[in-house]
Amino acid sequence: MVLYLLEDEYFSMNAYVQTPGEQTVALSGYLVEHRSDGTYIAPLIPDLFYGADGNPLSHSWRQNLTAIGDQTILSRSGGQPSVPRNELYWRKISENDVSKQEVQAVAPAPTVQAVTLAVPWWTPLVVLGIVVGGYVVYKLSK
Repeated sequence: MVLYLLEDEYFSMNAYVQTPGEQTVALSGYLVEHRSDGTYIAPLIPDLFYGADGNPLSHSWRQNLTAIGDQTILSRSGGQPSVPRNELYWRKISENDVSKQEVQAVAPAPTVQAVTLAVPWWTPLVVLGIVVGGYVVYKLSK
């Protein structure tokens, strides 16, 4: 799904966070601006949104989610954070391009989950063996 968000439109994305930690929550879509000479769009960038902790995102969709449960993970209120004009690539489009796809401000809430890698039970034994073996070799070499 492609999101078309008006320049001053409110936006909020909620998710049920199962595991806290570093997460990437990226939106695919465009910021839409109506000017006197036509309609312009620019790709969405992280700088346009607040993260889960309420701070503006900067140059990365990655954020640290510190709590579990249902929460707001991306938001925008009345055009804030403000649009960094020099960082957006604006291009003019025809009105038909936007009207074919209705402007949608709310995306379905995804489930955000950290990936936990399964470590075999014997991994700590291998690490311990390497440490002990290295120590023995070090002592014998003196």
